[in-house]
Amino acid sequence: MLKKGVKGKSMKVILAGSLIGMGTFTGLPDGKAAEETGFIQEVDTKVGLSKLEIDGAKLNQGFSESILDYRATAENDVEKITLQAESRSGNATIFVNGTKLTNGMANLPLQTGMNTFEITVSDDVNETVTYTVKVEKLQSGDNHLTSIGLSQGSLAFDPNVTAYFASVENKVKSVTISPSLRDSNAHVMVNGMDAVKSGVKVELPIGETAVKIIVTAENGDERTYTLTLTRADVKKQEKEEADVKGQKQPAIEKPSSTEGDKPVTLSARSFNDQKPTSVSQTVKVAQPENLLTKKMSTGIDKGSATELLEKEDEAPVLHSLTASTGSWNKSFDSNEHTYHIEVNDDITSVELQGATGANGATIEYEGGNKKKVKLKNKAKTAISVTVSKDGKRRTYVLVFKKDIKVEMDEE
Repeated sequence: MLKKGVKGKSMKVILAGSLIGMGTFTGLPDGKAAEETGFIQEVDTKVGLSKLEIDGAKLNQGFSESILDYRATAENDVEKITLQAESRSGNATIFVNGTKLTNGMANLPLQTGMNTFEITVSDDVNETVTYTVKVEKLQSGDNHLTSIGLSQGSLAFDPNVTAYFASVENKVKSVTISPSLRDSNAHVMVNGMDAVKSGVKVELPIGETAVKIIVTAENGDERTYTLTLTRADVKKQEKEEADVKGQKQPAIEKPSSTEGDKPVTLSARSFNDQKPTSVSQTVKVAQPENLLTKKMSTGIDKGSATELLEKEDEAPVLHSLTASTGSWNKSFDSNEHTYHIEVNDDITSVELQGATGANGATIEYEGGNKKKVKLKNKAKTAISVTVSKDGKRRTYVLVFKKDIKVEMDEE
C-alpha cells in the first residue's frame, strides 16, 4: 500500500516483493508490476504555501515554504495590513484565523500590541500545514495637545510651542484649564491632576501663577507645556495709570532768571504778621519728563515710542501675546507695554500672535496684518504690536535682542 499524509518533502515508497526465476517480465499492468516486482513510485504529498507577502508590515525574514513562523512590525499609524498567500497545490484551500481567503488576499485590522495570524493550508487529502505570522503594532508616541482652553482669558496655541502666558482681571480668582489631546490614547495632567473633560480648576492669587501641563504618550514619552497666568493687581494698575496720565505733582525749583521761565504770582505773609503783600517772583516749574524722550533713552526706536504716547482711556488691550521663538525678560501682562526678547543671532524673522477680547478690535504687527515680521541683523530690533477699536489704540513694543555688537537703527 502507498502511504499518504506525510508532511514536508516528497517520499519514495519501495514496494517489496519476491522475484521468482531469472526471466524477464513483460506486459504486466502498472499497479500489479509495482506490487509484484518492487518498482519505485514517487508520491507528492506536500500542500504548503508557495507565496506569503504582507503589505503594511515587513516580515523579519524572506519567505520559504519550509519556514512556518514569521514576525513583523508595523508603525502605530498603520490601521490594517493586506496579506497575500498562495499554495503550490491547485486544490488547496487557505484560511486566516479560520476565515477562508478570497482571491488569495485578506485585509486584516491591527490593534496596538501583538497581533497573531494563523494561516492554514489544506486540500482534504494531505496533512494540513499551518503558518504563524505575528505582527506587532507599535504604541503611539504622539504627546501633543491641539488646544489649551481657558474659562477666563485667552491664548494663541501652537502644538509645537510649549510656553504660554495669559492675563486676567483682578476680579478673576480662578481659571478652569481644559487641554485637548491630539491622540486619544495619550494622558494629560494639569498640576498633577487628571485633566478630565470638565477641566482642572486652578486658584489664582494676585500676580503670577505657574501651571504645568504634562502629556504622556501611549509609549510613555512625555511633553510638558507651561502656562503662566497673571492676575492683575488693582493698586499697581491704578498707580501705573496715574503715572501715565501725568498726575504727579510737578516739582518747583528755586527762582531763576533763565529766559523763558514762566512768571508766577505768589501770595506771602510777612513775619511780623502784617497784612499780606503781593509779591511777584519768577520761578521755574519743572515739567514732567517727556515720555518720548524717556522711551528713546531705553533704545526703542522713535516710531514705536510715539505710538506708546497714543494710549488712551478705554483703549482695547491684548489678553495674550506670543512669539514663535526667543526668551522673554518677563511674562506678558496686558498692562505692561514693553518687553525684551533674546533670540539667536541667526534668526531673521519671527511670527507673532496676539489675542484680544474686545469685539471688533483689530491687531496690527509693525503697522500691517502679517504676523510674520523680519528681524534686522542688529543688536536690537523693536517691533510694535497695536490693538485698536473705534479710534482708540494701545501699542505694545517687543525689543528683540541679538548677541552682536551692532547698534539698533533709529528710524
